[in-house]
Amino acid sequence: MSVDAAAILSQVSGLLGALIGGGASLAVAVYTQRSEERLQRVANEVTKRETIYADFLVSASKLLLNAYTHDDLELGGDEQHLIGLINRMRLFAPAHIAGEAEEVLKAIVEVLLKPSIKLRQLARESLSKSPDPDPFVKFSLSCQADLELVRRTLR
Repeated sequence: MSVDAAAILSQVSGLLGALIGGGASLAVAVYTQRSEERLQRVANEVTKRETIYADFLVSASKLLLNAYTHDDLELGGDEQHLIGLINRMRLFAPAHIAGEAEEVLKAIVEVLLKPSIKLRQLARESLSKSPDPDPFVKFSLSCQADLELVRRTLR
């Protein structure tokens, strides 16, 4: 019984081609799946950070307005919520962002320690470019930079 080498070589070549093609398809599928999972993790991280940063800004803005217009000094739910947001930022945000959030809180406390002013006077000072700097600018810019850094990992 003679073995036809050309026929065996043809069959082995076909089998190797199928194995290589199947292996390449599997590798591409695994790579694609991992890339999609990575993109989803980054998107979730951006959403989480945006939510906490925005919540902090809304809560701090409310407290600042109240600090300007009220003389009462008490630790209520809004203040506790703001402190909780700062502590949450410490879990994931760069240290300088949590530090800048603390600076916003300190600025609010400084305003709380001053005598209150009427809302009309506050509006007038705001329109005339009051000497009090906006305590949210530095924090907001840092948050934007942080979010952009996280988004860049998408590219």
